[in-house]
Amino acid sequence: MDMATRSSLIDYAALVRPDRVHGSLYTDPAIFEEELSRIWYREWVFVGHESEVPNIGDYRTGLLGQQPILITRGKDMQVRVMLNRCTHRGNTICQARRGNAQTFTCSYHGWTYSCEGDLKGILFREDYPADFRREEHGLFRVPRVELYRGFIFASMGKTGKSLQEHLGPAAANIDRFCDLSPTGEITMNHGVYQMRIECNWKMWMENSVDSYHVYQTHGSNMYLGNMFEAKEGQKPPPPGKGYFGLIHARDLGNGHSDLDMRPQRRVTGMTYTGEWSNEIPESAQREYLAGLEHLHGKDKANQILTEGPAHTVIFPNLFNMLQEIRWCVPVSVNETYIYYAPCLFKGAPDAINTARLRRDEGAYGPAGFQLADDIEVWARNYQGLAARSQEWILMNRGLHLPVTPDEDGIPYQGDLSELTMRSQWRHYLELMSNP
Repeated sequence: MDMATRSSLIDYAALVRPDRVHGSLYTDPAIFEEELSRIWYREWVFVGHESEVPNIGDYRTGLLGQQPILITRGKDMQVRVMLNRCTHRGNTICQARRGNAQTFTCSYHGWTYSCEGDLKGILFREDYPADFRREEHGLFRVPRVELYRGFIFASMGKTGKSLQEHLGPAAANIDRFCDLSPTGEITMNHGVYQMRIECNWKMWMENSVDSYHVYQTHGSNMYLGNMFEAKEGQKPPPPGKGYFGLIHARDLGNGHSDLDMRPQRRVTGMTYTGEWSNEIPESAQREYLAGLEHLHGKDKANQILTEGPAHTVIFPNLFNMLQEIRWCVPVSVNETYIYYAPCLFKGAPDAINTARLRRDEGAYGPAGFQLADDIEVWARNYQGLAARSQEWILMNRGLHLPVTPDEDGIPYQGDLSELTMRSQWRHYLELMSNP
């Protein structure tokens, strides 16, 4: 039986249940191929940030699913997302990760394209038929490209939900991430950690909004200690789960979810600037606060500082937390690329942005104290799926508890609930059941 025939027989409703999912959803190559066509090549996917291509001619290469793409800034200052593929014989036309170029020339036969994707030059044009039209052979433009607060989303689907409809309430969490900047803008062109992990892409997505794993996986993390110890002026943490138990697991719709830490921050009394402790000179903090209040007003600025950055997964591949934008790319059923990019505040004092970089390096850099924990657990998780006597993955934590709306009307549960993962899989089932 070939893969196409087998794929048509997959009963996703039998594999995704309210409290568990079948292990084959992570290991079956046929399912992976259908995910590419029904999710990655149909829905909105995060591909980059406009700060990576600030100037005319700037470009950055990447992947949309498994398809090579080229993100450029044209002479009209528009951001474009095109396939990194010569329309002649299919070679990739750009090999560098990023740079600046007015044209791209294919190394195979010399076809040359502008940074807007137009075919500008053909070697020995006179040997082609008279009716050959260059304007019909430009680089393939991804059908739908939209930006939100500088975040670039692309979709190979010619029709479908608008980006705003896709984001829904999750857009407010992107706002929270950007509004901490004194100019309302962030930049993501300061380097990126690229890693290959030995697991299915959905494991990374689940883990990103799994508060339950923190106690064990990151048990040696100094940050975890802060969840059980009150600092001067703070209310004592609740018994048992500590401050972490105050986090709300929220279902934002369309497969998006977050760990809302605002209830935790309100109890601890911690503000965003308070987290800097003695790391940043007071003069830089005053300058930052003045910029934030000038942009938002004093009351709104205080609210932004109290609430801090959001911790959000936007289905299928974007994750924002602390000072980072993260995203994943599916390579194969058991291999995933993940990218962790530190973000800086445009217009903020250098001391603040330097501290953001140092914090990011300390936790998620090559010698970071946190990322290595997750990479090891993902690999072990995937290895365990080879067992065939127990093939179901449980996601029933909190299933017996009521789901109630929060202050924003968003359904949530507390107590380290797995509501976030159940919401991801509910949306996954909807997409995969649509041929």
